[in-house]
Amino acid sequence: MNFTNLLSDAAVTQEMGRRFAAARLERQLTQAQLAEAAGVSKRTVERLEDGEPTQLANVIRCLRALDKLDGLERLLPETPINPLEQLRSHRGRRQRARPSKGGGSSHVSAGPSEGAQPASPWVWGDRK
Repeated sequence: MNFTNLLSDAAVTQEMGRRFAAARLERQLTQAQLAEAAGVSKRTVERLEDGEPTQLANVIRCLRALDKLDGLERLLPETPINPLEQLRSHRGRRQRARPSKGGGSSHVSAGPSEGAQPASPWVWGDRK
């Protein structure tokens, strides 16, 4: 059975339970052995295999014990960051002005102050 949006929640959980049982049997484990390996109760394994609701943490524990946890990567792969979206999100952010190192006023000047001498032109270190 393929999982599609046309399936009811009950049908999906029933199929997942069937697959959990098949994976357990493939590894030749009893429900009690899987429960012990996963650190859950035997009743939790029974519920999982019967397609009854259980906590996600218990599903993860059982997947790990069955050596099937890597299946979650295929279920919900990490979405790569779109470089253009990342650039757009950074453009909208405003940067906070930093106070001057002199310790006095936290005023940040927008340009050269009146009467200030222009900086000397930069030259290579080997030219003197």
